[in-house]
Amino acid sequence: MTEPALPEDVLRFLDQRIETVPHLETLMILWESGSAWDAGNMAVRIYLDPSTAGAILRDLRHAGLAITTDEILFSYDGTWDHTRLMMARVAHTYRQNVARVAMHIHGRGSSSVRKFARAFDMKKER
Repeated sequence: MTEPALPEDVLRFLDQRIETVPHLETLMILWESGSAWDAGNMAVRIYLDPSTAGAILRDLRHAGLAITTDEILFSYDGTWDHTRLMMARVAHTYRQNVARVAMHIHGRGSSSVRKFARAFDMKKER
């Protein structure tokens, strides 16, 4: 029996806003905890070094998914989720399909390749 397809809206979110699996896991930690995190504490939680965790937190801020007031503590920014349901759908989909979601994220190519391709998409839209 084949597994049902991953929800299109979740795949679209992953494709547009999430660079790597650690980005998704960091976002989920921020969302679920409801508290602010610094790079050191997040690094312990996601099993990466503090500089990598800090870069991920800054990437999430740049993507409009996290906020910070002092460049040290980051928290979830839910203003992008107008229905307040999408992040719950993303988290549920990831929990139920960890391997499939991870394979989807890994299978997209590097972020630099995707950014390069998006530049051509934007030119087509003009």
